[in-house]
Amino acid sequence: MLPIKAVRLQLGELIAADATTLAPPALANIVRLVMAAFAAEENLVVADLTFATFDGSTALAAGLGTQQVGIDPVTLEQIVTIKEPAGGWRFEVTGATNLPQTIFGYALLTDGSAALLAVNQFLEPITLSAIGEEINLGTLKFTIVPQPMA
Repeated sequence: MLPIKAVRLQLGELIAADATTLAPPALANIVRLVMAAFAAEENLVVADLTFATFDGSTALAAGLGTQQVGIDPVTLEQIVTIKEPAGGWRFEVTGATNLPQTIFGYALLTDGSAALLAVNQFLEPITLSAIGEEINLGTLKFTIVPQPMA
């Protein structure tokens, strides 16, 4: 069965406001860079990932509470945008520890990295080798498609 639009649109609203996943009222979700190759698939767990260790790779905290929800007017996909921290989703190399380091993607996790909520794999890995280099993730969002491809 294909859910009708009104039902589908409730999915984004519900998950964006769910206090046990994307909308914790305290102890913010975090984003961490991943420094080992991985396959982005829905059965991953925290132990499947190796997190970055360069100076400046400290996890960034997402905004608390209900996340932002909207609909792309062109694709009609529902978008759940993760609230960004002050300064955005930007990781900058601040020292020479553990360089060079290749980054394969990033993960959204619960506070303390207790549970994995989402991952994103870069199209091409990014190698950091010098102080001042950065990775800026831009906008972090989930996309709920209007109708699965057949």
